[in-house]
Amino acid sequence: MFNQWDILKGLIIKNKLLITILSISIVVLLLIISQFIMTKDYESDFETYTDKSNDNIATSPKPSSTKEGGLSNSKRQVMNEHNTVSVFVDIKGAVKHPNVYEMKSTDRVKQLLDKAVVTKDADLNKVNLAEKLSDQKLIYIPAKGESEKSISNNHNNLDNSKNNTSRSMAASDTLNLNQVTETELLSIPGIGPMKAKSIIEYREERGSFDSVEQLKEIKGIGDKTFEKLSGYFTV
Repeated sequence: MFNQWDILKGLIIKNKLLITILSISIVVLLLIISQFIMTKDYESDFETYTDKSNDNIATSPKPSSTKEGGLSNSKRQVMNEHNTVSVFVDIKGAVKHPNVYEMKSTDRVKQLLDKAVVTKDADLNKVNLAEKLSDQKLIYIPAKGESEKSISNNHNNLDNSKNNTSRSMAASDTLNLNQVTETELLSIPGIGPMKAKSIIEYREERGSFDSVEQLKEIKGIGDKTFEKLSGYFTV
């Protein structure tokens, strides 16, 4: 037994360098394996993080652009409101309520017909419902079966009637606000039944007009409307 231990001890001493190298190799190998495992775990975690990040990017809502042509919708709406003015449009023909209507400059023929109300025999196929309204415009709604020649003649007759009214107004100069009748008021472009009635009621409540400028105190007559009407009146 003693001899075997001596032999083993002798072998260890003789191969000490070899054993040391082998031990170091084993340690290095273990370190390499450990580093390899850690690298794999890191790559796996990184891929998971990348996938989640991509998912978040893909599902994040894109900011909606409210600008069009350099202007935001809110600014465009404000500009449209500032550019909107009142216009007076005369409508005749196949409508239940032919009259002069106060509309907005942004309104279309369709909105005017909502007020005038077309009759059952109105031929809307010959009317441009999308046409924008303009001040002092005369619109004629033809009836079904009405020929193009008849429509043209009606337009001409209405234009002549309008011109005759204007010449009549010019010949009679101006109307006295304290004497004018409701019928005479209706002959003035831009004055419909509501405004004519309001002017008469205002005069009756106050007794008389002291100046033409008092028209601006009546509801529905602002500065722009007053500029169009003031030339027709005196006191």
